[in-house]
Order: sequence, then structure tokens, then C-alpha cells
Amino acid sequence: MNILYKLFVFILINALVLGQIRTGPAPVKIGYIGTDIAGYDDWLAEELEQKLLEIFSSLSQEQYIDAQFFNEKIDVNAFYSDINNDSFAKLSEEIDADYFFAGKIDNPTTRSDRIMIQGTFYKYNKKSDIISKHDILRYYDQFDLEIENIKETQLNTIKNINQPASLLKAGLFFGAIAILGILLFTFSAAGISAEGEGNSSSNPPTDN
Repeated sequence: MNILYKLFVFILINALVLGQIRTGPAPVKIGYIGTDIAGYDDWLAEELEQKLLEIFSSLSQEQYIDAQFFNEKIDVNAFYSDINNDSFAKLSEEIDADYFFAGKIDNPTTRSDRIMIQGTFYKYNKKSDIISKHDILRYYDQFDLEIENIKETQLNTIKNINQPASLLKAGLFFGAIAILGILLFTFSAAGISAEGEGNSSSNPPTDN
């Protein structure tokens, strides 16, 4: 009976903790509209876009809405032509996300000996209706540093951006705990059985 009681308590505690995970804060949803890149060769523009995608590489699929989705849903060229609070607010009415990111990059020089990257990266907070702007002015060989800077100051400053863990991970975690509980129960039952057999064999037979 004592073992069954402990097992019941173990299952109850796990159920309560899992319930807390399910009812915890919803994942922060991030939408990346993309970056309008002009004045560069196609191969370089594509490379710059790939580097910008690294800003969001740590986000889970349930948190992140990528640029391809926006390309299919809205006229991104019209959006890039006039980025302001109204354009972001209108977008947020159509697409469910807490924060929206977008960028504009232009080539400020015609020099070919050293490539310059200039532009602005935008972050829009749907709840507060506020745009944060991050100005970019770097040589190409320093652009990776700018990517890290944007990630730290614009993305990682969002509260609960890396929370919570996905239900899949939580399920795996509690599955492992359940297996451990079954093993503990099995070994405990085996120990009691062995103890009972030992007590039985230690009692000498009585004569009638």
C-alpha cells in the first residue's frame, strides 16, 4: 500500500507540473517580413539576406513567421516603399505576431575595392505600436558583427523570447521521468518481495 501511495503522489506531481507548462505564457511570435536590398550584385544581396536570417536562427517553428510567408500574403514592395507605424499596424491586423521585423539596405558607394553596407533594421511592437530603428553602417567584412549586435539589442531584449519550451520537449522530459518512476516502482516491489521471502525462510518450522 505504501508503494502505491508513493506512485500516486509521483504521478500527481508530474501532472501538476505538466499542467503548469501547458498553461504558461504563450510563445512570443516573431514575424520577419524580409529586407529590401538594393544596389548590390545578386550574389551579394542573397548573401546579405542569408546573414540577416541568422538573427532569427534560435527561434522555434512555433515562434517564427518567415519572409516567404509574407511574400505570399502581402505586397512586400508596397510595404518597403513606406515603412511606418501605419504600415506595420495594418500588417499586424492581418497576421498574428507580437513583433515584426523588416529592413532596408542600400549601397552608399560605387567603389568596388571595399563594399559598404548601409541601411536600417526595423522592429515593431504590436502591443505598444512603437517602431525601434537600428541604423546600419558597416564594411562588408564587418557585417557579421552587426548581425550579432542586432540580435542582442533588438531580438534578445524581448521578454520571454526563448520561453517556454515546446510541448514536444516537455513531453520527452516527462516521458523520461515516467520511465524512471516505473523502474523505481519495479525495483521497490522486487525488494519487498525479496524481504518477504527472507523473513519467511528465517522462521523455523514448528512441531505439531
